[in-house]
Amino acid sequence: MRGWGLKVFGGRKKEGGLPKIPRSVDPRRACALPVPAEAQADARIFMLGGDTIRAVKVIVDATGYDLRQARDIVYALVYDIEVPRVNRAET
Repeated sequence: MRGWGLKVFGGRKKEGGLPKIPRSVDPRRACALPVPAEAQADARIFMLGGDTIRAVKVIVDATGYDLRQARDIVYALVYDIEVPRVNRAET
């Protein structure tokens, strides 16, 4: 799709840039999924380092969400989409 502006979905990560969002991921769905603040910080660091699998594992271990939900969350975190935080007392 040339000439249609910024390509966000699909493709590879540019050197030093943000990872491209796969077509199966919709970070907007993460707005309804609360995640502990510590897990959010850890997952964001892994994503910025290019380790998507480890970031997803952090979210799954902290919340028990399935793979699709965890992938939505990690891409939302790296693109600065607001993800609700849950307090330790609530978990």
